[in-house]
Parts: sequence; C-alpha cells; structure tokens
Amino acid sequence: MENHKTSTSLRIGISVAMIIMMLGLALFLNAFTTYAITNQMKVLSDLNMPVGQEITRTYAIQQMQQHIFDDITTYQKLSSQKNYDVSKIQFESYDNQWNYEVKKIKNLTDAFLNYGLDNDTVVDLAIMSANLSEIESIHSLYMQKTNQIFNAYDKGKTSDLDTMITTVKTQQNQINLKIILLNDEVQTLTDSLNAGVEESKQKSFTLQMIIIISTGIMSLALGYFLNLINKDLVQEVIKKTRSLQKANRKLERMNVLKDDFINIASHELKSPLHPIYGFVELAQNGDIGSEEALAGISKQARQLEEVANRILDVSRIDNGILQLSYEKFNLSNLLIEISSSCRLNLDKKIKIETRLEKEIHVEADRVRIGQVIRNLVNNAIKFTEKGTIEITMQHNIEKNFVEVTISDCGPGIHPDILPNLFNKFITKGPNAESWNGNGLGLYLSREIINVHGGHIFAYNNKDLGATFKFTIPIMRHLKAKELHQKIMN
Repeated sequence: MENHKTSTSLRIGISVAMIIMMLGLALFLNAFTTYAITNQMKVLSDLNMPVGQEITRTYAIQQMQQHIFDDITTYQKLSSQKNYDVSKIQFESYDNQWNYEVKKIKNLTDAFLNYGLDNDTVVDLAIMSANLSEIESIHSLYMQKTNQIFNAYDKGKTSDLDTMITTVKTQQNQINLKIILLNDEVQTLTDSLNAGVEESKQKSFTLQMIIIISTGIMSLALGYFLNLINKDLVQEVIKKTRSLQKANRKLERMNVLKDDFINIASHELKSPLHPIYGFVELAQNGDIGSEEALAGISKQARQLEEVANRILDVSRIDNGILQLSYEKFNLSNLLIEISSSCRLNLDKKIKIETRLEKEIHVEADRVRIGQVIRNLVNNAIKFTEKGTIEITMQHNIEKNFVEVTISDCGPGIHPDILPNLFNKFITKGPNAESWNGNGLGLYLSREIINVHGGHIFAYNNKDLGATFKFTIPIMRHLKAKELHQKIMN
C-alpha cells in the first residue's frame, strides 16, 4: 500500500513538474524575446532618429562655419572691417553650437552602452564613439588654426597665410568627410539592428513551435500518467473504503464499550451519593451521632473523588497532558506503606506477604507509582476469595530498572480477556458477566508506567491465580517515551 502511495505521488509530481516546466519555458521565452526585441527597438528609435538628426545638424553647422570662414577671408582682403567683425562673431557662435551638438551625440552613444546590447552592437557603438572623438580632435586643431589666422588678421599680418588657409580647408574637408562616414555608420548600425530584430522574431517563432510540439508530447504523456493515476486512485478508494468499514466496525465496538463505561461510571458516581444522603438523614433524625455521620460521608466522598480523578486522568492521558512530578524516593518503603494500608480492611482469609529488597531508591513520580501499586493490589484483592497475595521486588543497577511483581490466588484471567486487559472500559468477562469497577484502573496503570519509560504486563500462573508485573527505570530517563518504544520493540 505504501508503494502504491509512493508510485501515485511520484506520477503526480512528474505531471505537475511537466506543467510547471512548460509554463516556465513559455514565460522565459516570452520574457527573453520581449527583452531582446524591446532593447533593439529602443536603440532603433532612440539612436537612429536623434543621433541622425544631431549628425545632420553638426554637418550643417560645419558647412556654415566653412562658408563664414570663406567670407571672413574675403572681407579681410576687401578691408571690410565691419563685415569681418560680424562674420567672426558668427563663426565663434557656430563653433559653440557645433561643440554642443557633438556633445549630445557622444552622450547618446555612451548611454546606449548600458542597454544590455549584444557584443556586435556594443563594438559598433564603441567605433562610433571613437570616430566622434577623432572628429572632435580634428575640429579642435581646425579651431586652433582659424584662431591663429584671425589673430594674424587682427594684427595686420596678412602675408604668408595661404599655407595656413589651405590647411584649414583641408581640415574642413576631413571633418565633413568624417561626419558623412559617421552618418553612414549610424545607418549601418540601424540596418544591423533591424536584422537583429528580424532574427529574434524568427528565433522566437522557432522556439514557440518547439514548445507547441513539446507541449503536445507532454500532454500525451500527462494523459497517460493521469490514466495510471486514475486507476491507482480507484484502487486506493477501494482500499480506503474497506479500511473505513473496518474502522467503523471498530468504532461501533468502541461505542458499545463507551456506553458500558458511561453506565458504569454513572453507577460509580451515583453509588456514593445514596449512602451520603442516608448518613445525612440518620444524623438529622438523631439515629447516629454527627461524628459517625461525618466519617461515613467522608468515606463515600473519597470514593466519589477517586472515580472523578480516574476519569480526569484518562482525559489527561488521551490529550497527552499527563504531567509527572519526579522525585527520588524509597520504593521499598512505598510498597510496605501500601501493603500495610490494604491489610487493615482485609478478610482474615486473605493475606498479603512482601518479599522486598530494602533501600531501593528510584527517581519517579511517587504519587503516580503509588496509584499503580494500589490499583494492582486492589485488583488482586478483588479476585482473591482466600489465599495469599505476594508482592515482590528486584532490581538491576546495570540495566537501570526495578521490577515489581504482584501475584494473587484468584481464578486467573480468561484467555479472551488477557490481550485487551489493559485497554479502557474492560468491565465484562467473556460470558458477559459484569465486574465491579469502572474499567479504568489497569488502563491508567499502563499509561503511567509507559510515560515513565517502563513496561507492564500480566499472565496466568501455572497453578492458580494471575501475576501482574511492571518495570520502571531506577534513574529518570529524559526520553521516557523513546525508551518505552524501544522496550516494546
């Protein structure tokens, strides 16, 4: 049954894993494709138009500077100082605009390096940035030369400037060419990004087709697994139904036992009340003295208290909240004390003999162990009409346990009752005859011993009567329940 459960759980786990894997793959593909295409489209939209426009402006400004420079040289030859000064101011203004536009282009290209682009795109952007720096360097030299020419004009040194003017025009042509090439690079990068977008779309389509085919295969496998799971579940339902039917029959038996216990407990709780009322009535009528009435009432009240305490103890045990108060005490003295107390109310036909090892100290709950001993001794007295009840004790220090034995001379335990003797509500014999008691004493005794980490059992003697034995550790075990399980196994 456990193997079937494992097999079913494994198949369900595999099925769920397949579904999660399919969903995860689909989500990953969608996210990856969207990210790649979004980045490429962003570069296309943010790089192509803005950078292209800025390069066009830069080229136009450079052309304007070139024309103004030609005008400046012409005005200088014509000795038109006013036009010369105005043109010079315009030239410097265009220079500031040129530097501003170039800076914008550089900032845009540098910003795109943080977009998480592929290596080829990053390399292309780096080349663009390097070319732009080269253009700036040439333009800087260009401005140095023009400033030298302007200074010469301002000082009236107009001779030997032809070589410098030729150099400036050469630099102008270099700048124009570099700007045109830079614009071509932007267009090349744009075409490359467009191709990348199309490639990403194609890859996405291919992967989606693979997922669709894989999903179909997984769906077939999932259907097969679910069919197997369904068969297993049908078998599991059949088994669980049988198990529930068995449990119901057990519950019905327990219900019968419960009803018997309720009747007995009700009788046990009510029985002391009638004598109490009787003592009160006799005392009121003056038939007995108040001391005698109080003694009788006290005895019945103790009996009532004992029944109530047993019921409370059963509730604590069933709820797992039975608490023990450990202390070190002389178990020999406790046995002597209980046996002496029981002898006071014994019939002369019954004797209690003890054979005990002296000074055996144990670490346990003295009150609870005393409760177990009283239950066993009273049980032995109840089933012994005449004869001797023997109480013995022995211990083993190496194995850390002490054993208490209580034997009686009664009729013994019926074989049908013996296996269930320590269960709750065992109050009837094999022939349905009722026994005195509420069916809780031996159950409580077993549970108290178990909590201590010991063991309790009973068997019939060879000749006559029955024997009850229990063992408990001499020194307290911190893990008493584990010790009990070890003993039972």
